[in-house]
This record gives sequence, C-alpha cells and structure tokens, in this order.
Amino acid sequence: MKPEQKRRYGQQLRTSMISALMTAIFMYLFYYPGWRSIGAGLAIGGTMPLILELYTKFFYNRYLAKANLLIALFVNSAIHLLILIIVALLFVGIFYLNGDYKTLLSDFRFFYSHYFLIGIGFGLVLTVGFNFFSILNTLIGKHILGKLLIGMYRQPREVERVFMFLDITSSTSIAEQIGPKKFMSLVNDFFYDITEAVFQSKGEIYKYVGDEVIITWKTPDAITSANCIRCFINIRHRISQKSSYYQKTYGVIPNFKAGIHGGVAITGELGYTRREIAYMGDVLNTTARIEEACKTFSKSLLLSETMFHQLESKGDFKYDLVGEVKLRGKEKTTKLYSLLD
Repeated sequence: MKPEQKRRYGQQLRTSMISALMTAIFMYLFYYPGWRSIGAGLAIGGTMPLILELYTKFFYNRYLAKANLLIALFVNSAIHLLILIIVALLFVGIFYLNGDYKTLLSDFRFFYSHYFLIGIGFGLVLTVGFNFFSILNTLIGKHILGKLLIGMYRQPREVERVFMFLDITSSTSIAEQIGPKKFMSLVNDFFYDITEAVFQSKGEIYKYVGDEVIITWKTPDAITSANCIRCFINIRHRISQKSSYYQKTYGVIPNFKAGIHGGVAITGELGYTRREIAYMGDVLNTTARIEEACKTFSKSLLLSETMFHQLESKGDFKYDLVGEVKLRGKEKTTKLYSLLD
C-alpha cells in the first residue's frame, strides 16, 4: 500500500471513530440511556464518514465541485441529510426494533415524533456546518482557516519549506489561439485536475498567480519518498489521462514546467480586509528563477542543488546535472538538475 493511501485510510479511520463516539454520546443522552443507543450511535457515526467519502468521490467531485458555491452548499447539505436519515433508519431498525422495518415505516407518526425531529435537527446542524466549513476551506485554502482563527501566524516566523512553482507553457500563444475566456476555463480545469496529486503528496496549494500555481510542503513531507517529485509525476500522469478531454474541449493539451527549491522562508498573516498566510524570502525568489530556467534549458522540471542532495537517495528517480548557471537577479551561480524520465 502506498504511503499516501495509508495516510488517507488512517485519516478516514480517525474521522469515523470520532464521529461514532460523538453520535453514541448524543443518542445515549437524548434518546435512551442504554446499550441500544450506544450500539446504534457507534454504527451510525462510524458508517456515515465512509459513505460520505464514497459520495464525495463518485458524485460531488464529478458534478458539484465546480458548481456555484451557494448551490453546492444547499445541494450537498440536502444529500448529506438524506444519507443520514437513511443510515439512521437502518440502524435504528436493527438496534431498537430487531429489524422490524415494516412496523417502523408503517407508523408515519414516528417521523413527526420528538425523537426524530431532534435527530434531524442535530444532523442538519452538522451537515450545514460541515459543508460551510468546507466551502470556507475552498475559498481560503486547506489548513489555512484554522491557523487564521487561532492566530498561529500573527507574528512572523521562520519555517523550513519546499516550494514548487508550476505553470502552463506557451500560455500566451494558447490564449491567442482559443481566446481569453476559453483559456481561463482551461486554466481552471488544469488547477482542478492537479489538486488531488498535490494533496496526495502532503502538499498545499499556496497561491494561484495567473496560469501559475505555487505548491509548498513542510520540508520533511517533501523529502519523504520524494513526495515533491512524485507530485510532479502524478500531475503529468493526470493531465495525460485527461488529454482527450482537453483536446476535445479546447483543441489543445496543456503542457507545463516546474522549478523546485527549498530553504528558510518567513511566514505570517498578511493584510487586514482580506487576510492570508503569506510566505516571503529568497527561497521563493530562487524557486521562481529556477522555474524560468526550464524554458532556457528545454526541461519540464528543474531542481536546485540543495534539493538534489536531499532527494537523490529517496525513491528510484534519476537526475541529470544541467549545469552551473547564474539565475536572473543572483550574483552566485547555482547548479540545476533535471529529472530523467
């Protein structure tokens, strides 16, 4: 099993356990103080995250991920609530009525009962709250909202980070070929398609700048199993899988280039009317210059000497020394390495 799969399954297991415990406590306190409530609560709470994960993968990501955020909030909340009602009726029937669903469904007064309405209210609060939080995460950025709320970066601090600057090649000519509106749709599709590869590699999308995306990792996460390199390869694989879609929709398949570098960056909250957690420092400037050098050397991926020494023993990747170059704006020369296919 791949490391990212283990991490995802572990996260799902923790989520299910927390959900099961909370639901069991709720049912014990508000329904019936006995083992039936505990059993039903554990079953309902433990099952829901797994079903919602499947729903997200096979429905939400396909049909709602690109929808209007307000529509996504209402539709997603309604579907979550419907799933909750079905799962709750399933296990209530098992634990309270020994599987006698005929009695449960024939007495419609149950659906107007005090217990049912409390459960629906509890579920509605959870689903709307969860979906609203998810939308905020989408707008602000994954892992950013919590840090802003607790003021983790109110004071600037030094952090060890790895950055990847990745952008679409020949973007100007593509925009001229298909028009600015279609080009913006292409860029949006491209950003959407690469997101899963970023998250699987334990990375974070720091910022979008035109047709460029800046991805960042905590240094240990980037180095472990050469995650930052795997991210690039998985992005390339994903775009290759979607090549027929891009060709049919836009008449062009986007190619891209990237530069990778790591080091000490300064991070902290930036702005007042619109706050964000920003990174600054020479490491970002150098990464940008490395990405620019891809065009000079006709390479799709270049990494700094610093990253090469940290990654050369990780994974089964091979690298080639491009040469020692002087990057724009730098006095000292820098050795750059490319990834051999």
